[in-house]
Amino acid sequence: MLTEGSDRLNRGASPLNGVRVLVVEDSWHVARAMQSVLEQMGMVVASPVATLDDAKRLIAENTFDLALVDINLKGEMTYDLIGHLHDRGVRVVVVSGYAAVGESLLNAAAVLQKPFSGSELLATLRQVMRPT
Repeated sequence: MLTEGSDRLNRGASPLNGVRVLVVEDSWHVARAMQSVLEQMGMVVASPVATLDDAKRLIAENTFDLALVDINLKGEMTYDLIGHLHDRGVRVVVVSGYAAVGESLLNAAAVLQKPFSGSELLATLRQVMRPT
């Protein structure tokens, strides 16, 4: 996952500079890889969290523009969290290993299926963060 080199990722990423991001992912190496790529793009990333409780705490204490949320956190499904973020005006990108995530993700701005490359992640984020 996230296999692209940082030189190739940095091109054209300026629209993402300063975007405040929440990463909710229970796989430490996936979360850290995403954090690294996002920070290379100039995004401001809160320390990744792996549980719903930690995500809710960060949401209560901070303002986010974008959230990357794994659909299943070691058996805890994140549908309600995604809806809550959407209601707060946060654009949500669902990150999932599932081939089909269902219609309950209508509040998601995009779905990114694992495994994905750094360039796929950035292309999705550029699309999601494009001004409307």
